[in-house]
Amino acid sequence: MNVGKPRREILESMVFKYIGISDPDVVQGPAFGEDAGIVRLSNGYLVTHTNPITTASRRIGWLAVNVAANDVAVRGARPRWAELVVLMPSNSPEDLIDEIMSDADKAARAIGISIIGGHTEYTPGLPRPIVVSTVIGYTNKRVVTTKGARLEDLVIVAGYIGGEGTSVIAWDFPHLLTERGLSPNLIAEARKFIERISIVEAALRIAPYASSMHDLTEGGLLEGLYEVSIASGVRLTIDPSLIKLNSVVATVTKALNIDPLKLLSSGSMVATIPESYVEKAVSSLLEIGIPCSIIGKVVSGEPGVVLSRNGRVFSEIKESIIDEIYKLYSKNIC
Repeated sequence: MNVGKPRREILESMVFKYIGISDPDVVQGPAFGEDAGIVRLSNGYLVTHTNPITTASRRIGWLAVNVAANDVAVRGARPRWAELVVLMPSNSPEDLIDEIMSDADKAARAIGISIIGGHTEYTPGLPRPIVVSTVIGYTNKRVVTTKGARLEDLVIVAGYIGGEGTSVIAWDFPHLLTERGLSPNLIAEARKFIERISIVEAALRIAPYASSMHDLTEGGLLEGLYEVSIASGVRLTIDPSLIKLNSVVATVTKALNIDPLKLLSSGSMVATIPESYVEKAVSSLLEIGIPCSIIGKVVSGEPGVVLSRNGRVFSEIKESIIDEIYKLYSKNIC
């Protein structure tokens, strides 16, 4: 059974080549690792991203707005407008629509976004609600892409790796955590990560220093790093021991035998930054309470992600990651 994003080869051969007409004002169109379109305006850039929420059933209005807003912010643009498509199972209670939209409203107000339209319907055959969000932003400054990483840049990760996935698990699969001996208090703490999934301010803070930025969603940190390497045509060397993992995330993922570095990670981002700007970038993140680490470097060589410790390579990522969250839906839990 296929789950998650199609393979890169499928995307490049069957999706990205179909772009309609060629428009000279399109600065960034469909491409692997580039999650937002960028259009040149007379006095700046319009940045837009569309994203579905398909791996959660709770707090999906909140997730939909935040996840799409993050993709706009890592382009260096402030998110300003959103449209939502809300697809409901045919047997859904009417008040579920209110629950989803009030949660989306809460997210939009927190970020500073206006919801300007969308579509709502009851859809036959859906097992749970799905929300598809489009967020649009604007900047009159430099835009940042995923493909901008350059040799000798340092790799920074910021935010809560695996936090989104941990929260989804705690909301949607609390029985699994209880079965594995986790306390109600820890499950409650895990649920709180859903309130920390915005990286808008973090991304805008370090945009002036970054050569590339990429928010971490499906496939987690390792997928995000792989997408940066492919988009930029560079090799990344990463030391996983330098990655700061929250103790609650570590406990939940260990209990379910899933890899936190391959888990839904909205609320975190990766950036490549010239060494001369790294200190400023790190300071700007710490000023607003965002945890961050320098975890590696951009090097020459075949695109891919090399995982090493003490100079010894122990793994290499050469293809996209299937997110660990799907193990729970397939009941493939060890």
